Amino acid sequence: MKRTAEGVMTIIGIIVNVLMIIGVFLIGALFNDPAMQAEFERELQNDPAMADAGIDPTMITDMFAGLGLYFNVVVIISTILSIIALFAMKRNKKPKLAGGLLIASTLVVAVGTVLLGWLPALLFLIAGIMCFVRKPKVVEDPYQRTDDEMRPL
Repeated sequence: MKRTAEGVMTIIGIIVNVLMIIGVFLIGALFNDPAMQAEFERELQNDPAMADAGIDPTMITDMFAGLGLYFNVVVIISTILSIIALFAMKRNKKPKLAGGLLIASTLVVAVGTVLLGWLPALLFLIAGIMCFVRKPKVVEDPYQRTDDEMRPL
């Protein structure tokens, strides 16, 4: 049995994960730029709600930098799990293992990113459930003889 649907959903989920990683790297690069960081801090200082709360703009930019690294690590782990699942699914070798890895990848990307990675999580979940549910077709051999049949002469 071919597992084309599961493979396509897994590949699309991997592509979305890679795009999220690239996006977070680009945003991280923006926050590392001193001119951009100064502009962001200036905008935060001009916000009256932030000034009333007593929040330090430097603390917010440092928090974004730390969250970006955490986000990338979580998405990279999810991507590695789904790539392993894709190879386990190839040629219907180990569909149960692939389904387990895809569901684990779902949990990692959904919980780790606080549902910001909902699209790859949904794709991995559907593909993982399909790996568990779809059974290979049993083809009955018409030439296989049972003992209670009469043999032809």
